[in-house]
Amino acid sequence: MDNGTGMTPQFNPALEGPGTSTSTDNMVFPAPEDNGVRAVIVRLLPSGAQERKLRRLADAASRLWNELSYERRQEYFEARRRGMSQWASLKHVDLRGTRKKHVPKYTEVLGAAAWEVERKNSEAWSAFRKTLVAKFEGRLPPWIHPSPPGYRKDRAAGRRRLWIPVRHEMYTVDPEAHVIYIPRYNLHLRFAGEIRWYGKQGRMEIWYDDARHAWYASIAVQVGAETTRNGTRPPHIVQGKRRSIEVARPKGDEVAGIDLGVNIIASVVVSDGAWLLYRGARLKEDYFYFEGRIARLESEAAHAKAGGDEVKYYKLWAEVRRLKRKWTARRLHLYRNLASHLIHELWDRGVSSGVSTIYVGYPYDIAQERGNKYSVNIWAYRELVGVIEAKAREYGIAVYEVFERGTSSHCAYHGAEVSRHPRGIVTCPVGDHRLHSDLNGALNILRRGSGVLVQGKENLRLLSFIVDHSGVVPANRIASAKGGNAQSPGTYPT
Repeated sequence: MDNGTGMTPQFNPALEGPGTSTSTDNMVFPAPEDNGVRAVIVRLLPSGAQERKLRRLADAASRLWNELSYERRQEYFEARRRGMSQWASLKHVDLRGTRKKHVPKYTEVLGAAAWEVERKNSEAWSAFRKTLVAKFEGRLPPWIHPSPPGYRKDRAAGRRRLWIPVRHEMYTVDPEAHVIYIPRYNLHLRFAGEIRWYGKQGRMEIWYDDARHAWYASIAVQVGAETTRNGTRPPHIVQGKRRSIEVARPKGDEVAGIDLGVNIIASVVVSDGAWLLYRGARLKEDYFYFEGRIARLESEAAHAKAGGDEVKYYKLWAEVRRLKRKWTARRLHLYRNLASHLIHELWDRGVSSGVSTIYVGYPYDIAQERGNKYSVNIWAYRELVGVIEAKAREYGIAVYEVFERGTSSHCAYHGAEVSRHPRGIVTCPVGDHRLHSDLNGALNILRRGSGVLVQGKENLRLLSFIVDHSGVVPANRIASAKGGNAQSPGTYPT
């Protein structure tokens, strides 16, 4: 069985014990491998003439993408209409023929970027092929249905999305002057943002965010790489600040288990007896605030459309899209604050008592089996796990994902099924003792992953934190007034 990342989960013998059995619930597998590539995203500040040129180029690139996708999709679906399987239909897509037919028409306008558009489109079809293979081999859940690459267009507005890929040798970045120079188009684009990573530059993608009315560029950087595969020095090196993803090594050999949630974003138990709670009040506050604003705008947009006011309708929907993106950006910011604080706390636990391995409970299938407002809209658990894994790599800490099914419903000490009463408390019928439900989940995850069980709840030392947009602070140091900011938030390496 595969977890969808190319990794094969391994059974851990330490999981066997009271209340456990050798099943898919007790599988542990490592986090996806890191390829060493990071993205630098900056906001472009083009002049009026530069923006008009960018619009022409980006529109041409999107038009080329759509023409390639249209013909390739027609070939694919024509084979499907003749009764062929998805895999057989994919073999009828003529990538080479469509490349020769469409790309030369755009080389005069886009230059080498036209071939980069085609290469990006072919990569999407290659990804579709790999997803089909995973589906046929049973490595994907039943609700995932692979589909061929689509079009770069905004269906609601009825226009193409402005986007253009730029080959790695077609541009240079000056981090001191904050300028990106593209000689082929005679563009000196000023940008706002920090060039964080140092290394060999890859493809740059420029796109227009119609919700924010701004241009952005994403630059791929092979962090720390100063040579090509042939051993020669590449023509362009991004001169960022950090030459290595890893900034430190673990100080000790402790292990930690993490139980993820909504009210308590992360409940963490360390094998040395520490228990860390990260509360998610700000996450829920943000969601309900944006939910209300978006609902009002959608209602106004519906009335505008019914009244025939198309201009107002599209304007309101643009604001809806902007608010949705702002909500997801704020959620990601909270997750990054949590991960930065959490990983630093686990790493810096003393001279020889730092954590070297983390076991994160992953709630597989919860959105499909028990989907609701909290598990689908508020709680982006895959995003949260990814942020924790990325930050752990910077400190050399190994991360393993654990099937968490049953960790909340069984006692960590006796394996018996527990009852949840009152709210947030589990009661074990064997020992007639009580545990915080999130503590019980974290203890079970730690035990499933490593075989370690912290004996005696009286030996646990609780540290409670509130995750805020301005940092992470102890719960007793947060402002009591609603909407108050954190007082003296801690700062940690980012």
